[in-house]
Amino acid sequence: MGRRWLRRPPAIRRALNSRDKGCRFPGCSFTRYIDGHHVKHWAHGGETKLSNLVTLCRFHHRQVHEGKVEVQILDDGVFRFVRPDGQSFDSPNPGAKDWNELVAAHDIRRIRITASTAVTLWAGEALDEGLAVEWLMQRTKRAKNVPAGTSVTQ
Repeated sequence: MGRRWLRRPPAIRRALNSRDKGCRFPGCSFTRYIDGHHVKHWAHGGETKLSNLVTLCRFHHRQVHEGKVEVQILDDGVFRFVRPDGQSFDSPNPGAKDWNELVAAHDIRRIRITASTAVTLWAGEALDEGLAVEWLMQRTKRAKNVPAGTSVTQ
């Protein structure tokens, strides 16, 4: 679509959704409430085309526009997210690697994913609203210089 369109036409939106399958920020699993972001901003001459677009959730999209993260496109199509301190995170195309390569990349980075990695301690019981409100009330009373985990009633 080039420079004539700021908004993504339906065909590009479908292609972007098919390619990215959700937020491309490394580790983010959001697939809803996502936006197409121009890597080279449209106002600075960036085109509305698939190779200049990346899908981001609203949180990471805001991080980019607030300057907390910069998005770069590498020659092989990988998106690199760079923080102001220089730390970078790469996000390869979700369909580009098979699982063996992903496991090898995790081994290099010493990332250990086990069957209990994403298991929560919540057993499905109902929320105790009274306890939740009491905790929130205590939290608002906590002095700003008191470390987290310190009881208010000590």
